[in-house]
Amino acid sequence: MAVTTYNTSLPVSERYRNGKVQVTLVWNSRNENSASSEKLNALATFLWRNGNSRHSFHLIHSVWANFQTSSNNIIFGNRWRHLLGERDFWENVGGIDVCLTPSSFGQANTRAFDSLLRKLQKYVPFGASVADLYAGAGVIGLSLAASRKCRSVKCIEINKESKLCFEKTASRLTNSIDGSISWHHADTSIDPHSWLVGSDVVVVDPPRKGLDRSLVDTLRTISSMKPKSKTNSSESSPLKVKEEKRPWIIRAREDSVHIESKTTWEDNQSLPQTLIYISCGWESFKEDCKSLLSSKSWILEKAHGFNFFPGTQSIEVLAVFRRSAAKAIKKRKSGKKKKKTPF
Repeated sequence: MAVTTYNTSLPVSERYRNGKVQVTLVWNSRNENSASSEKLNALATFLWRNGNSRHSFHLIHSVWANFQTSSNNIIFGNRWRHLLGERDFWENVGGIDVCLTPSSFGQANTRAFDSLLRKLQKYVPFGASVADLYAGAGVIGLSLAASRKCRSVKCIEINKESKLCFEKTASRLTNSIDGSISWHHADTSIDPHSWLVGSDVVVVDPPRKGLDRSLVDTLRTISSMKPKSKTNSSESSPLKVKEEKRPWIIRAREDSVHIESKTTWEDNQSLPQTLIYISCGWESFKEDCKSLLSSKSWILEKAHGFNFFPGTQSIEVLAVFRRSAAKAIKKRKSGKKKKKTPF
């Protein structure tokens, strides 16, 4: 279940008490045409009618079915069906309206998440270019596009179900936003360097296991990477542009969403100077943090903790890393021993 507290006409402290519930029924069958489909529809109707009888308002927002026949520990399957109620599930966090479906990831504690986003926004310069990795429906990236007037925001997410939510959320952004915004269906662990190029700030919000090893390695060696030099207009003829053949880049382009900027910006080939890490797994964050700091490419500037789940030991971390300006100086060791001077 999920609870929407979108009713912004109510004071924030009262929204949970008046929130609506989105219910997902995980059904052990391949699809809605199975032999047990009548029982599924009967249960959904029962919940819809009786889940509101004790309240003065309609408690249930919507009822969904997810079809899962796997015996592993993965809760949801790939097939979804909307049964009853409203289809779009809206929240207001980080200064924007956000659309979520049961198949897309969303934070349960919206008040705490909103506080985290407000704090995060302060570390992103106005007009910056941002790469949002493990982006989900693009909530973080789109909130930065709205609040920091970013020159560009690109969101990278492996779950293709998040694409529709991104499009609906982006459609509610104000017309005053004049930056290029994009969403890409791609695996962050494959060629992560290609997503970092052209960004001033990179935001990562990985699952509990932490960052992919390939991304950690790329961030560790970022100081030794050189931005691509700009080519002259005479050298950028169509005949000299290489055709993209990398399959993961091609798929990301095909499944992407692009909102073009009204302003023509200068092509940016820089690498990020700021890394903002949001973590829900303390142990994995400590390992990633240790790895980044030991590379001497990054320094930890700030860290904040947020209590997303009161009464538990879980803590959400917002950490801000800056690129280290100091370069490690290698000492040359001479193979010759110094001769002792006679007295």
